[in-house]
Amino acid sequence: MSYSTAKKHERARKQRRALAREQEKLDRQRRAARRRRRRIVLGVGLPLAAVATVAGVVLTVRSRAAAAERAAVRAAAVGPQNMLSDGIVLAGDGTALSAVPTAAIDAGAEPVPTTVDRSSGVLDIVLYADYRSADAATFWTAVSTDLESWVTAGKATLELHPLALGGDDYALRAVGAMGCVADTAPDSAFVAHSALLTAQPDLDDDGLDTAGIESLLSGVGVDTSRVSDCLEHGDFTDWAREATARAAASVPYDQVGTVTTSPVVLVAGVPYTGDLADADAFTAFVSQVYSDLAAQATGEPTAEPTPAATGG
Repeated sequence: MSYSTAKKHERARKQRRALAREQEKLDRQRRAARRRRRRIVLGVGLPLAAVATVAGVVLTVRSRAAAAERAAVRAAAVGPQNMLSDGIVLAGDGTALSAVPTAAIDAGAEPVPTTVDRSSGVLDIVLYADYRSADAATFWTAVSTDLESWVTAGKATLELHPLALGGDDYALRAVGAMGCVADTAPDSAFVAHSALLTAQPDLDDDGLDTAGIESLLSGVGVDTSRVSDCLEHGDFTDWAREATARAAASVPYDQVGTVTTSPVVLVAGVPYTGDLADADAFTAFVSQVYSDLAAQATGEPTAEPTPAATGG
């Protein structure tokens, strides 16, 4: 090999070694850069994951709160199903007592009075009652057995209007509970109303809490699995307040006009003003109203008023 050729080979080897060193240097720099990026990702990523987790929790809580708010808005927007008149109508077929279905009252709407046909021989009995009212409890204790008998037999209908005239928290929740029953278990309205009303004398100033109301209703056979969510969320508390205010402003009975005391009892639109504790006096009043209606229809008095014949 000539000297010049040897020199060329030596320069080539040196160039290859220099290139290899440069490539190794670049590889080291790339590996170091990757390690730095990994540390940055790990250092930032863990806090971001924690933030994402917290954000997820916050979004879940907000979502649930929004759902609850929407439910409250819906509840405030309409009253209970089967209470288009702000009351629930109960009727019988001779063997059982059940609710007469209606739509719910819309937000801002006026209650729709129940249509009755007094020429049919079936009396319409209407009761406005506050679950805090001792007088209402006295009246119910005296007459509820007769009322249940007449309605079940198909001799009368009973329209229950629960009110919270004092506006205290328990009274509103109790009326709201009655709305829950009307909305989801309407055929239990009679026993639910009876339980809420007759519990009145034993209540303290705070009344029953939600669990207490649920237990009370369950104890008389109301299927509380159907009303518990409604009770817990107070779906019809706003409606209870509004229905009470509407009754205090106007009711569709010429001889009453407004309801600001409890109880107010009407038979075929005629108010009962007798002794609230005297079942016989009330039965006599019902009989008289029936006789008067029969006389108006036929021009002659009727000897045997239907409800009186089934009373006692």
